[in-house]
Amino acid sequence: MTFLIHFIVILCSVFFSTLGQASSLPTEPLVIVMGEDSFPYQYVDNDGEPTGLLVDLWKEWAKQTHTPVVFVARHWHESLEQLRQNKAQVHIGMGKTQERAREFDFAVPIADVGTFLYLHKSLQGKKSITELIPFQVGVVAASSHEVELHRIEPQLVFKRYESREALLAGVAAGEIMVFAGLEGYLKDPASSQAITANYPNAVRIQIKAMQFAPAVIKGNTALVNKINAGFALLKADFIQQTERRWLGFKREQSELIISMQQGVEPFVNIGADGLPHGLYVDMWQLWSEKTGIAIDFLPGDMNSSVDDVRRGLADAHIGYPESDDLKTGLNRAWQLYSKKSRLFLYKQQLTDLKSLQGKRIGVVPTAPYLVELRKALPDVLLRYYDSMDAMVAGARAGDIVGFVAGGAWTSHYLLLNNYWTDFYQYQGLEFATDVYVLTRSDNPGLAERIANGFNSISPQEFANIEQKWMLNPKDHIFTQAEPHVSLNVSEKAYVDALGELKVGYLKQWPPMEFMDQQGQFSGINSDIAKLLKEQLRLKLTPVAFDNWHSLIEALQKGEVSLAGSVAKTADRQQRLMFSEAYWPSPWALVSQLEQVSLFNIAQLAGQRVAVVEGYHLVAQLMSLEPSLKLVLVADTHAGLAAVTHGTADVFIDKVVTLASDLKTGQYPTLKMSLLSDLADQKSYIGVHPQFAPLVPLINKTLALIDSQKQQRIYARWVSFSVATDNSQYKQWINYIVFGGLVLCLVMVAVLFVNRRLNREITQRLIAEKRLQHVANHDALTQLPNRALLDDRLAQALLSHQRDHTHFALLFIDLDNFKPINDQYGHPVGDELLVWVAKKLTKVIRGSDTVARFGGDEFVILLNRVQDLDAVTQVADNILQALSNPLIIQGVSVSISVSIGVVVYPRDGDTAISLLKKADQRMYQAKNDGGRCYRMA
Repeated sequence: MTFLIHFIVILCSVFFSTLGQASSLPTEPLVIVMGEDSFPYQYVDNDGEPTGLLVDLWKEWAKQTHTPVVFVARHWHESLEQLRQNKAQVHIGMGKTQERAREFDFAVPIADVGTFLYLHKSLQGKKSITELIPFQVGVVAASSHEVELHRIEPQLVFKRYESREALLAGVAAGEIMVFAGLEGYLKDPASSQAITANYPNAVRIQIKAMQFAPAVIKGNTALVNKINAGFALLKADFIQQTERRWLGFKREQSELIISMQQGVEPFVNIGADGLPHGLYVDMWQLWSEKTGIAIDFLPGDMNSSVDDVRRGLADAHIGYPESDDLKTGLNRAWQLYSKKSRLFLYKQQLTDLKSLQGKRIGVVPTAPYLVELRKALPDVLLRYYDSMDAMVAGARAGDIVGFVAGGAWTSHYLLLNNYWTDFYQYQGLEFATDVYVLTRSDNPGLAERIANGFNSISPQEFANIEQKWMLNPKDHIFTQAEPHVSLNVSEKAYVDALGELKVGYLKQWPPMEFMDQQGQFSGINSDIAKLLKEQLRLKLTPVAFDNWHSLIEALQKGEVSLAGSVAKTADRQQRLMFSEAYWPSPWALVSQLEQVSLFNIAQLAGQRVAVVEGYHLVAQLMSLEPSLKLVLVADTHAGLAAVTHGTADVFIDKVVTLASDLKTGQYPTLKMSLLSDLADQKSYIGVHPQFAPLVPLINKTLALIDSQKQQRIYARWVSFSVATDNSQYKQWINYIVFGGLVLCLVMVAVLFVNRRLNREITQRLIAEKRLQHVANHDALTQLPNRALLDDRLAQALLSHQRDHTHFALLFIDLDNFKPINDQYGHPVGDELLVWVAKKLTKVIRGSDTVARFGGDEFVILLNRVQDLDAVTQVADNILQALSNPLIIQGVSVSISVSIGVVVYPRDGDTAISLLKKADQRMYQAKNDGGRCYRMA
């Protein structure tokens, strides 16, 4: 017991002692003394401001610890004296030696540093410090270099200089041929190019690897602890970028540092996510993929980014506009691009350059096309501006009538700032400026490696990148080649030997396929056949059929070689070959307007269901719901007529076919509903087994049909306009007039006909709106369905790509929905889905979209997100909104969700890639446990 009391007393003493030390910490700004000429770690720049690697690290430390700091710069030996005399609380960082450890306490080191002997290039054969005994070694007085070198080789002779500037002056004057310095010592702009060229890094000799650690007066343990705790808060990425900024590319690493300017959209900039993006960035990233060499980007402004290459902080400049009149003096390693600059006029269009005579136009003084501009417009007054903001402001204020600037850059700026409609491009005046990758002239091997990498990129690959970033096709410099199928020798021989192939199609099944008024094969499948014909050089002959049953029978017998829109069933796979899926092909049903809406097969129990004879759907329906009373019809029109005349309760056919027929206005009393059980059906090309080797070639061709081409084909054959068909009424009016009826009867007839016409048009418009809503919305939750989500996602890709902004997708899955559905029944599950849909709708903005993706999965599209924090907030709001239990039909139900989050364009630049990655992250979140979300 006595021991325990003693132990508690000791603990209390230690606690109050530590508390006393902590309370003695200065509340005033922390005074940090530093050396004024130890480039690049701690020095004073030309403006007299403290700067360097250690200064940047300490500034971040101050931000993380909320501690104000003041830097005091002194000569190196004076900086140590300042700390000894307690005129500063901390030394910014120094090498820890035995002598210094006796009078100072050190924190954890914050920077690794190498110290080197820099040798004149004439001494490049010297490999050890001992070989330098005959030469004087220049050092800064009171630095640790002299002590360390004397320890390694006592016979060395030193020449001491008061400061780093004095040392470099002695080097330039030829007083010494060897001097000591830190890593990056010669990257300072103060070092002349002659010194840098005469003292290459390749011939330097390392003295030692050391570390810089903050130092305090002996005994101030509390301050040391605070320093260590603060630096522990600094993120590794920040430290790495800061070191790279000051020390540059380390040659022992297989990575290139690319300097880049900011704010030059769409070529290069830092996005809202903090990452580089733009045309040049994508080109360099493709270069990295081709060469296998990792790259990293070092941001700056136009001048500093070039200076970073000069100083060796970066290996190459991402792309700089140069001309014969404006040169940087760096080596042009590769012509990356050619930018086009044009004249932009404020609220006026120009037909003749002569009308500009005596007027003022704006231009940036560093524009490489200034000489050409003066020659093209000798009678125009030029006014110089330093930014796009200033030029636009000058035009709006009437100081200039317009300005000349980069076409793509200006277009992006005007769109982003809502000035697009105020300015007009004059196409008759254009200046091309070549953009070069720049390197230092002392590294020809790097320039060659850069050129080889870009040479390995095809023009088509460059064109694909350009298509992504450049709005105006007139700004493009790469030709976009049409994709085509490439066949090897054996494949070409096979196709040439095929001869004529017959393609079966239905006469009346628009818009998928039909015979037009000229008796030609038309519809979506005709465009697919035309693509096969063009790409594979096939000889295709269309053969028309009256009904589906006879078409499938002819295909199976080999009377036709192939047919489109064939369902891939287990039975048919025994007798036919199939291509990859090429077209979405969901099923829907048509019923009378007054009938209760039906959305799944189970709801059709006992009803009369019309189906086209020969559809594989017949067997599938009977297996799903044996109580159905099937009514087999010849074609789509017969099925619609059966429902209209009451010989069938519903008719089932493809969504695209039913939508096309209903929108002609011939069936105003019918409505369409999507069958959720059969929504995920797809169309395939059926091929007779005799032509099995043709199937892989067909698949190659179908792979060329991207979402944009599919959209164009669809728009070509499907019309959403309502056909009013008022010609019959006009004809009746003409009959009445020509029949010589009295004027009052004509008026009565006209009024009657117009009233009837308006009523029918109104009914059809209502029916169309209802049809469009049914086709685009989930029947249960009334949320947008997969089709409408795809459309809005396509629009989001176009608009955000154009504006270079970001949007996010949230893929949401209800974790324990199936057990709830199984335990309490579908009514409870359906009500739960409706409740979740309402909650999700409330947490988003009006401009966003929440859609039911299928089953218990939802997708949210967040337009124009500023940053990841905003997306995170929405995800948190969703988790909060769904956190409380819900009472449904007397049952308490709790639900948890998993959310996968992706952001365009960081995680993908196509709808498929974004949805796929969001789905993957959702499953990662699910594996982490419910009620969570996963982001990059």
